[in-house]
Amino acid sequence: MLLRAGDMPRPVDVARVLEKHGLSLRKAHEILNRLAGGEGVAVELQAASEKKLRTELTNLGVTARRISLPDADVKRIREQFGLSQAEFAIRFGFEMDTVQNWEQGRNRPDQAAQLLLKVIETYPEDVEAVLTGEGAAPTKRR
Repeated sequence: MLLRAGDMPRPVDVARVLEKHGLSLRKAHEILNRLAGGEGVAVELQAASEKKLRTELTNLGVTARRISLPDADVKRIREQFGLSQAEFAIRFGFEMDTVQNWEQGRNRPDQAAQLLLKVIETYPEDVEAVLTGEGAAPTKRR
């Protein structure tokens, strides 16, 4: 989960909730300090009911969002740009045979590639700016 804090009226209770859901007291304290400093913190928590955990944290001034890896459809993304497999591979730094293997189902993109493909699909101009070293620096998104 990705945690972000607003006003936490009872920070000690936040630490207790984190501890109750699988973190050591030391780790819960560290996360609490980071949240109080305005950071977003990724944590792995155990709960029988994610909804109940999220509600409990929300009541304490902490928003919790589930982090889930996207499932990118390589062919659909490539076709969205109107590119051949070769053009797509060159434009975004993939090996041609890797793109072919993904599209033909011989291999699946690993988690990092899935994330990159989703970023390509959503923010292609930013990816191009990074790859070419041109243009404005990508903006921070939340």
